[in-house]
Order: sequence, then structure tokens, then C-alpha cells
Amino acid sequence: MIIKPRCLSAIMLVMIVSLLVPCRGLHDRTDKIGALLTGRVDDRRLISSWFMYEPMISPLFVPSRSVPGGDAQIRKFVRIYFPRNYEAVQIQDFILFEGTQMAMFSPLQQRWMHDAVLEGTGGMNSRSLLSTQYFQDWADSATQRAFPNDVEALLSLGAIWSRYPRDARIILEEGTGLPPVLTMFKGKGVPWYLPGYRCALVIPRQGAVVWSWIEGPFADRANEKPGCTPQIISWQYGEGITWTTHDSLTEWWWQDPMANPYGFDIIMNMILYCTGRQLPADVEIIHDIRSKIIGFNTRTVLLLGTIEFAEGFGANMAPIFEGMDDVMNSKGEADEIYLAQEYEQARLAYSQCIEDLEGLNALAIERKDRALIWIYLAQWLIVSATLILAGFTLWLLMIRRRLYREVASTSFRGR
Repeated sequence: MIIKPRCLSAIMLVMIVSLLVPCRGLHDRTDKIGALLTGRVDDRRLISSWFMYEPMISPLFVPSRSVPGGDAQIRKFVRIYFPRNYEAVQIQDFILFEGTQMAMFSPLQQRWMHDAVLEGTGGMNSRSLLSTQYFQDWADSATQRAFPNDVEALLSLGAIWSRYPRDARIILEEGTGLPPVLTMFKGKGVPWYLPGYRCALVIPRQGAVVWSWIEGPFADRANEKPGCTPQIISWQYGEGITWTTHDSLTEWWWQDPMANPYGFDIIMNMILYCTGRQLPADVEIIHDIRSKIIGFNTRTVLLLGTIEFAEGFGANMAPIFEGMDDVMNSKGEADEIYLAQEYEQARLAYSQCIEDLEGLNALAIERKDRALIWIYLAQWLIVSATLILAGFTLWLLMIRRRLYREVASTSFRGR
């Protein structure tokens, strides 16, 4: 629901919804989405593998929260990986803040990210104020002014986190002319009811748009929808569109992918929308494609492991490497089809890549088994020869006793 009195006229509604349309005219873009990813984005997080293997995304990871080595290591990561000038920040299509320690970025770097949004870069910050520990750094940052959550209003309340678990229900905003960024997941396997849930309060800035609500937590703050406060909001800031979510990208998003298998699909829809790309017409097709991409990467790792193991025993894996080159070329062609958002063709292409990879894996296992057969045969011959020799020696010494020489008995004779 758009932040408005319930009696807002249809004309005003159309005017406000029209503000949601990205004004960069990029609806038919097919190039990769440059994503600057900050906060909890190290390789221990599922979010890292999401963006690492998504063909639509060209990720730039800047770990800046929960890093082994503490603040010193975070500053080192920021110094190494963060773009060196404003132009390199401005060309990013999307910036993610997932629990980011904003104090790890210089005021100039924070200003660059703010200005990039102003000039058309999309973005998302999680957990309302990012962190229960570092929220003041976010509140003091120039970057936060580009995001739709009203930081000043939240700080004036004091208690802004639901510290005690309570049952919650997510309700999608419908019937206001919003694009189906979230509503396409209605009726899918998304956990809309969340028992024992904790989250942070979201207060939209004036002009922000509410895409979904959470019923239960902060019910005393509900002033737009009875018993509900905003869960996901967005607004247009200059040329860019940014989002704020009520919680970290855990729990409902991905902490249990089996409970919400569509978590990454939801995030990708938000990214596609704020970067001016077309939304998928069929979420099941694109979800299946992303599952196939993950399956392809998993099979590739397993195949490489088999190759490495077999080569250690002298197996000739050159034909497998040649086959992998062909499969990777096919995978690149499938990625191009996927980037062009021709999803049905892309699904068929990825299925063929997986089939070809499974054929290579079967061939690699066959070659590995063939190499091991000779090793097992050699070991069997050695063990058998040793057994035969030991048995013959035992028989010769203990049974035939041919190597023994009979001696006369001796006795002691005194003088």
C-alpha cells in the first residue's frame, strides 16, 4: 500500500504509482547487473553463493561485517576491494547493505554511494537500521539519506527492535497497481506465517511505497493498516530506486532455504525492478532455471574432484577436460540466452548442459575405475605373491624340514 490516506482519489493514486517507474529507460537491458555487495557477504554466507553464481549479476564483494580479524581486517578489505573513484561506484547498478559497518567506509566513500543512487543506481538496506550494534553509524552516514526508511523517526522512538519472539504474518500489498515484484509469489512455497519471529521496525519516509506488511510485531505502531507495520518498502531518490527490509537477509529470506526456497528469487525481482529490467512472467520457470544453475555448479565441482582424484592414480583425463571445454562453452551460450530473458529457451539450454556434464562425470568415473583396477590388480599380485612365498617357506621349514640337519645328542661327562 502506498503511504496515503485511505480516501486518496484515483487520480492521486495513478500519480504516485507513476513515480515507481524507473526513469532510466532500461526496461530492455540485457547486460549484466553490476552489484556492489557490502556487509555480511563473505564466503560463509549463502548470500555470497547466490550472487556469485547468478549469471545476471557481476558481483563486487566488500566484506564489512562479521569478518575474522575484526575491524582491522574489515578496513583492509574495504581498502582493497572498494572502488577507488566515484566513477567506479557510479557504474554499479545496485548496492546492497547487509548489516554493514558503515564506519569502516570513509565519509567520501559514503558520499559516493549516496550520489550514485542519486544518479540512478538502485540499492537495498536490510534490518531497517542495519544493526542493533552499529545503527548509529548508519544514522550518521550520508548514504542512508538515499534509502526510504525514516532513520530520524526511528531514533526518536528509542525501542526499535522486537527483542522477544512473537508470531507474525506477512501480508502482501495488493490492488494498488504495483508491479508483481512480490505478488507473483503468492500461493507459492513461501512461509507467510512466521512463529517466534523477531524483526526491526520500519517507518517509511514521506513518498515511500509499502510493498508488504508484517502483522504482529509493533502492532502498537500500526497507523496505516490495523495491526500491521511495513515489512518491505521502496522509494525513488533522484534517478535511483532503493529498498528497505524490516530484517536481515536471514530468517524468512534464506536461513532455511527449504522453508523459503524463493528467497533469492524475491531479492532478484527487487533488483530487476530497481535496475529497470523486466520481471519474469513465470516465477516457476526462473526458479527452476536458478536451481539448474546451482545444480550445474555442484556437478562441476564434483567432476573436478573426480578428475583430481583419478589423475593421482595416473588416469588419462585429457578427453574429460576437452569435453568440459565444450560444456562450458554451452553454459556460456545458455547464460547469454538467460541474460536476454528468454527463459524457456534458457531452461532447455541449462538442462542440456547438465545432461552433458553428467555424461562426462560417468566417463570420468569409468576412467577412474579403470585406473584403479590396475592398481588393485598390482596390489593383489603383490599380496598373493607374498602369501605364496610365506606359505612355501613355512611349509619348507616346518613340514618338510629339509633345511634342518639332524645332530647327535650330547651329554655332559665328568672327569
